[in-house]
Amino acid sequence: MGVNMVNRKIHLFALPINNTYVLTTEKFRTHIKDEVKKKGGNLLLDHLQIERRHFSRFIKGKKCSLYLLFKIYNNIGIDIEFLEKNVTKIVSGKNGSLGIENPKLPFLLDNKYGGTLLGGVMGDGSLGKSGHFIYGNKSKILINNILNAAKNIFGDVDYGIYTRDYEQYDFIQINLPIVIGDVAYLLGVKRSYKILSDCYIELSEFSDEFNIHFIKQFFDDEGNVRRKDRRLQVKQVRKLNEFSKEKIRENPYSFAPKILLQIKNSLNRFGIQSTISLEYIRHHGGMIKGDFALNIYGKENLENFEKIINFNLVYKRNLLREVIKSYKFPSAPRNGRLQFAISKARTVENNHGHITKHLLAKECKRSLKTATYFLVDMKKKGLVKVVEEPRTELGHPLPKKYSLIQ
Repeated sequence: MGVNMVNRKIHLFALPINNTYVLTTEKFRTHIKDEVKKKGGNLLLDHLQIERRHFSRFIKGKKCSLYLLFKIYNNIGIDIEFLEKNVTKIVSGKNGSLGIENPKLPFLLDNKYGGTLLGGVMGDGSLGKSGHFIYGNKSKILINNILNAAKNIFGDVDYGIYTRDYEQYDFIQINLPIVIGDVAYLLGVKRSYKILSDCYIELSEFSDEFNIHFIKQFFDDEGNVRRKDRRLQVKQVRKLNEFSKEKIRENPYSFAPKILLQIKNSLNRFGIQSTISLEYIRHHGGMIKGDFALNIYGKENLENFEKIINFNLVYKRNLLREVIKSYKFPSAPRNGRLQFAISKARTVENNHGHITKHLLAKECKRSLKTATYFLVDMKKKGLVKVVEEPRTELGHPLPKKYSLIQ
């Protein structure tokens, strides 16, 4: 039994079977000893190709390889729930000592803690060459969030924490056990630099709660609130095989890091529209690198982000609120602007028998200038026509009346 794809439970035997070792309770070991004896004792061990000395060490309470345990599990019919409840420690490697005490098997990932943990490793984290889960940040809040998530998912997690001076502030790094890195690997994170592997988490397979906390953590790590042009932005760098800005900008979605595509789709799930674009291409370290950005524009999109997702970091929360307040009027959706205008124009015409820029502005809850642009765009597309050009008694022009062309 490995990964339960329905509810994202990670069972014990989903871990690397040849490199994972466990300690179990005396109650469990006595049960196994009795069952093996009933089914033939040493003859059964010989049949299963289990060395007697290894079995003896296990019965005495020493670390047992998952491979040995799996052989026994498969042949004497151990209940998986009984097995997992009686595991007291999990480590990686025969000589490993750092791991998870009192593990919460099976590991449940499809929740806010799973979203935070995996959002962190895809943001300011990575899997080292040895498989350790590594996360670094200057914010103690974010460091504690990752540790709290790990403990809620896995149990009493052993970890290392290091602090060093970095550009006039303390940078904190935590190393979590290889076992946790193994779980992250199962769900899509590669054991290498993310720029090279272009790894990602399949967010569509997880719940809304997971997605919200994944995006929150990722934007805490990588996101910026841009006051000047009123947008949220998150950047990622990817190794490219060609140096063609024109080709990439024609279809950035074919070249962009997959994690940005996943986040874009997830944001859309919550009614938050975003765009992905190529910002720069540069040569660095003997490779071609592309800097891609996911941007969220528009008051409604920013309000939805604030309401549904937001940040853990207070200064980013305050910046986002400041940007939203800077809008005098709501903005039109960046994607679907024309469709938005047509929809509102249809409502105006149904209610009043005609369309004017004043009526359209009121219905759209936009400025008069924006409503005028909407009408210009629709005229260019041949979607509206002028039905009346009224004037005052003195002959001065009044706002034109329009009608949608059916």
